[in-house]
Amino acid sequence: MRARVEKVYWVIAVMPATALKPVAQVIGGDIDVYTNMALWVHEYQYNGPDRQGILSPYPDDESAAKDIRTLINKVRELAGKALHGQ
Repeated sequence: MRARVEKVYWVIAVMPATALKPVAQVIGGDIDVYTNMALWVHEYQYNGPDRQGILSPYPDDESAAKDIRTLINKVRELAGKALHGQ
């Protein structure tokens, strides 16, 4: 069992960003929603804010920062559950 779990972590670690959305859709629920948010932040990383909303859904840095904080809080929550076996 341990080898299988370690393999899953390895696959997740090397998964390209283009594969994240299909995998998140299979998992579903909150994971799919937060994956969408993470992919938008990923786009923002390359394109920056865009007041017209063509290259990024974020019109300014503060709106992107809000989603980044949301993602960080969710990762902390999920990591805490994983560490405590929930």
